[in-house]
Amino acid sequence: MSKHKVLLYSFRDNEADEYEKLVIAANLPIELMVCRNKEQAADAIVEAEIVFAVHLPPEVYAKAKNLKWIQSMWAGVDKLLTVSLPQNVIITKPWGVFGQYLSEYVFGYILANRIKLREHMQAQAERVWRGHQLEQIKNTCLGIAGVGDIGQEIAHIAKSFGMQTWGLNRDGHPNKFIDKMFATKELASFVAGVDFLVLILPSTNETIGMFNSEILERIKPSALLINVGRGALINEAALVEALKHNKIAGAVLDVFTQEPLPSDHPFWQLPNCIVTPHIGGPSLPLDITKCFVTNFHRYYEGKPLLGLIDKEKGY
Repeated sequence: MSKHKVLLYSFRDNEADEYEKLVIAANLPIELMVCRNKEQAADAIVEAEIVFAVHLPPEVYAKAKNLKWIQSMWAGVDKLLTVSLPQNVIITKPWGVFGQYLSEYVFGYILANRIKLREHMQAQAERVWRGHQLEQIKNTCLGIAGVGDIGQEIAHIAKSFGMQTWGLNRDGHPNKFIDKMFATKELASFVAGVDFLVLILPSTNETIGMFNSEILERIKPSALLINVGRGALINEAALVEALKHNKIAGAVLDVFTQEPLPSDHPFWQLPNCIVTPHIGGPSLPLDITKCFVTNFHRYYEGKPLLGLIDKEKGY
């Protein structure tokens, strides 16, 4: 029986080597074509049945003749969905991987906000004995925009802190860890009631620019916004103005419309804005390869794949 031809590609230094070792160790019935640059990928994709990769350029995918399945190494597949692919090509993303990382990121900054970490570090830097009143997160309201598997995990942890949880999804369908669910058409009411607003939505035609000046005006002045979803969710100019005029208490931003964030962007200098370089939910080879191997066995056995992307919805 002929082996399934798998194109493996990662542009990060030495990461392709690590992925190669992990996939080989799984002893799958495949012919592995490891590509370390786009030129190699352009040659290999002509014969590839499966792509296990970060997103290849559209011109590479245009050469595919036998492609049936793409396993993305990243959670975000919005760029991949703009590529012209045959209708029968299946796209999957990693699942069950990022929830713990992003939960720890989110609650790290929520707790830092409540124990006044920045203020006390500043006082220490000045060698000043200056205390700030700590605040509990118990009974505060955590709003989660995007209640998929990651949002559900964050909500689960929030309940252990005694927080109230509000959620936002496309149609408002309930979730066991969400006290009150809102549909996207109820966005203004959703943001108005939360003390912490976490964005985990994908980038789609419906969500791009969703958090504009009108919506930011509805958020409590005491609220903290945390974006670990996609930079395009927020109108950045509107958020800069909201932060400058203290219309919201602060923002923690891990994703941006342009990455790396330009050095002259106002976010860097705003005292109530924390910038991190898209590190909240790392795609680590060991985690991601486990998803690929699990899905390959399902693919081989003709079973439905996990992490399947709905191309019409965009996630």
